[in-house]
Amino acid sequence: MVLFSEETFAELVLFLIPILIASDALQLKLDDLKKNGWSLLYLAVVAVVLSIISGFIVANTLFVEYGLGVGAIIALFAMVLATDPVSVVSVFSSFKVPHKLKILAEGESLFNDATALIIFSFIALPMINGVDITGGDIVTVSLKVIILSIIIGLLSGFLGVLLMRMTQDDMSELVLIIFTGYLSFEIAEHFHVAGLLAVIVAIITLNHVTEKSLKEADRRIRKSKRILDKTNKSRKIFSSRFMSGISNKLNSDITTVEKHKQNLNYIAVLALLANAFLFISMASIVNLDLLLKYQTEILWMFLVTTTIRALMMAKFAFISNKFQKMTDVGRRWWSVLLFSGIKGGLSIVMLQMLPAGFAHQELFNAIVVGIILLSTITYALTLVIIITKNKRIFEAEYDAEHHRN
Repeated sequence: MVLFSEETFAELVLFLIPILIASDALQLKLDDLKKNGWSLLYLAVVAVVLSIISGFIVANTLFVEYGLGVGAIIALFAMVLATDPVSVVSVFSSFKVPHKLKILAEGESLFNDATALIIFSFIALPMINGVDITGGDIVTVSLKVIILSIIIGLLSGFLGVLLMRMTQDDMSELVLIIFTGYLSFEIAEHFHVAGLLAVIVAIITLNHVTEKSLKEADRRIRKSKRILDKTNKSRKIFSSRFMSGISNKLNSDITTVEKHKQNLNYIAVLALLANAFLFISMASIVNLDLLLKYQTEILWMFLVTTTIRALMMAKFAFISNKFQKMTDVGRRWWSVLLFSGIKGGLSIVMLQMLPAGFAHQELFNAIVVGIILLSTITYALTLVIIITKNKRIFEAEYDAEHHRN
């Protein structure tokens, strides 16, 4: 039974993207982004650009018989380089891994998508449609898209905060967090900029401001508890009104903190359900005959992209160990980062964005779907094996981090 066509599947992905991205963005703290900014910049931007350049060089040999143009090659590699942050978060949530490694893997998966989509939408597609693009055009368009997306994300995030402060209802706060993600995405897409980046910025902004308020509430909780403890130990008699006020304030603050934590858990569950539904739906668009027809191209592409990613992560490990402002990466962390590159539904969305009558549509469909299936099976399984094999070491690193904090 066919649940979805490729077109309706792409629409489903577009509908689910804000909730999927919002869930992942809520896991990232602004302080972590500041501390690991240079590392994430390399992983999510520089590595993607270098990977596409490397892929372009290889593609001239790999797909020489198809006569792919420059725009088509860039589009293809942008699609197969876009990762699935939900799958990565799902794997890491089952294990104790060092916080810095978790930030690098999850942050790279999240921002990598935005970079790949910007390159695909604003560089590859115009080139496929015959538009001449110079190096200056690429820089100008990229900066414009990034800056406008960030502004839209910031404004949407602060609007979400203002709306959340107008309600004390648990369900309303949950709805407003989701609303903020969808609002930023829709506005950014309306102005033809990066909706994905806007969602990330909006949710991180909303969460950062909310976390600051919760830290203040947590400080008041500790202060109120100290007052109550001293009152219980002291023989002084305080007025019932004073004691009632302290208790009510304490209960209110505790409710606020717990409510936010509960809503984060709800959104995480919603994202997992959405991701499960996404992959169940993906089965409807898998054409086994097409995959068998292009099995050689799929396998070669999988090997090439895995090799390129391994080299990019190795280069990152080398550079990061040379610079104090970047996170040191050893062999174990390199292997985890390598197999964190699981592909997902965003690549299918890009497929549907290709122009009507595109000459290589069948080839691209087979390669992209094939890469998603292979990476979902092999990368995820290998990632679990690596983390399980090094479980004690990762747990020791995790405990050492928390001990230092």
